[in-house]
Amino acid sequence: MTRTFKADLIKGHFIINDDGNRALVDTGCPYIINNGNMRTIPMGELYLNDARRNVDPNISEFRGLEYFVQHKVLFDYKKSEIIVTDQGENLSVAHPVAKFDISGLPHRILFDITIDGMVRKMIFDTGASITNYLTQTIAVTGTPCGSIEDFLPPRRYTVDLFKHSVEIGGETVDIPFGTQPAEAEPHVRATGAVGVIGIGLYEKFQVLIDFPNRKLVLGKFE
Repeated sequence: MTRTFKADLIKGHFIINDDGNRALVDTGCPYIINNGNMRTIPMGELYLNDARRNVDPNISEFRGLEYFVQHKVLFDYKKSEIIVTDQGENLSVAHPVAKFDISGLPHRILFDITIDGMVRKMIFDTGASITNYLTQTIAVTGTPCGSIEDFLPPRRYTVDLFKHSVEIGGETVDIPFGTQPAEAEPHVRATGAVGVIGIGLYEKFQVLIDFPNRKLVLGKFE
């Protein structure tokens, strides 16, 4: 079965309506979090309420990897769409340019990508919709390119941005990264990653996560 969701893009987040639920799609979250279970998931109530406060007050669900891990999922930012298929069905990007092996499932989407000539392990996180992040010692080696306001429960903050060259399909793309908040750093490092990337990829490419075959595929927009 194939399901196509039209998404509202609010502050870069994919927000979909599904069977009466208004869900913020967050591949950096391992769980589905809603009113019924938010008090049983660590920090679930805090994260759900913070998303309502900072993104959309009508959000009723955090839709994390728990929902997607048996499927193939295509994020198309240009069309404001998310397409979800069963594992035996065909789903592909329009014009593939790069493919990466993924690991870390079912809790995280981890993959290796070359940043400034060095192979770095990153988390693909659609929750990183305002900016992407690198551990501070790596982030600050880039070219300063301004600042932006972001939030991480329970606070809002201003983060300095640094431009880094990311190798994708034999070409380099300049992507801004913020310095990773201190409270997020140990959780990211525990996975073996040095940062998270979301909008830096999906605003420039179609992103296909093929969970059954453990692949992340990037393609040029149609």
